Amino acid sequence: MLRKPIWWLIAICAGVWVVCAIHPHDKQTWLLEQIATVLAISTLATIRGVRWSVVSLTGLALLFVVHTIGTHYTYSLTPYDGWLQTITGFTAADLFGWERNHYDRFVHFLWGLCVTLPVYEFLRQRLALNRFAAHHVSLHIILSTSATYELLEWSAAVVFGEGGTAYLGTQGDPWDAQADIAISIAGWAVCIGVHLAAHARKKRGRGY
Repeated sequence: MLRKPIWWLIAICAGVWVVCAIHPHDKQTWLLEQIATVLAISTLATIRGVRWSVVSLTGLALLFVVHTIGTHYTYSLTPYDGWLQTITGFTAADLFGWERNHYDRFVHFLWGLCVTLPVYEFLRQRLALNRFAAHHVSLHIILSTSATYELLEWSAAVVFGEGGTAYLGTQGDPWDAQADIAISIAGWAVCIGVHLAAHARKKRGRGY
């Protein structure tokens, strides 16, 4: 039986998906993006024997929401700068001197940040790996899935032409794929760092 917080997360994700599925900016790109969504949800739904923490599932829900919003506008056209300016009065482009839309970078960072803990929990509970091994293997999984996604984007650009190019979303950056993978690893590093710090604090609280 699902815990009550999980139902709230499911409801939020479902609501965001329905809203973002209405009149997306580029229907073909939106449909291509749903492939990753379906694969991720299917994979999660087929895993048995793991008691996911609320933190893990909240992170996955955050990733889903941010990704789904990006699929509505396409990553390269998501108007986060306009939203930020409305709320704060300034834009990220003005603050950091950015010349491209970095929404895709943010989603790739969240991939490393939000997927690492669920992967860690799976490795610990289902494969009985020790803490060090689970951290190490989770890095390889984040790296390999990020690289696989970049290959899928490239394949879509080759097969679907202009529509696939919008899905690819390089915005003229020849190192886009490498940067996306690197930022995913950065997300993994932040997650592992926070996890290790939380574990160390918990040990101190127990007096050993």
